[in-house]
Amino acid sequence: MLEKLVSVYKLKERYGSLKDDSDPFLTLTRKEPQCPYTLLNVVFSDMFCEGLAQLGNVAYWSNLDTGKASNNQLFWEGVQESFTSPSELIDNLHFNDEVLSDLNHINFKRIVLHVWKKLRVMWENLNGEYKAALSLYMMSGNHSSKFYDFCHGQRDVYYLRSGSQAQP
Repeated sequence: MLEKLVSVYKLKERYGSLKDDSDPFLTLTRKEPQCPYTLLNVVFSDMFCEGLAQLGNVAYWSNLDTGKASNNQLFWEGVQESFTSPSELIDNLHFNDEVLSDLNHINFKRIVLHVWKKLRVMWENLNGEYKAALSLYMMSGNHSSKFYDFCHGQRDVYYLRSGSQAQP
């Protein structure tokens, strides 16, 4: 009995609160502090970086035939699978500097079960915030050479910049 309680507690700790254990993907989940960083690790991984670069391109006939071409559903379903799978490659920060140093309180090993649509929206929001910060950063007449000064305190936007500038 005690072992069963411990295993249920560990599952809840790992996956968050689940309303229906039969299909955890149907439960509503909230974005937690580690989610944007995990998402960025996934989309900038070797497996997805080429697909990320091709988002918005004309779909192949095979994708159109499956009915999953709109919203790049096939790509985002793959991202969802990687996002919800434990992996040493995605459950930690790949870049660390003075801006990201105070993220040590975040549990990057905790998996949150987001559906692909939510991950796509999370990416669109992050990318939009990044573009806004980048336009301010690149604007003539600014007096700061630090990108973080234009991120409005959003470390995940700064982390996106770090990932997009990473050299293989």
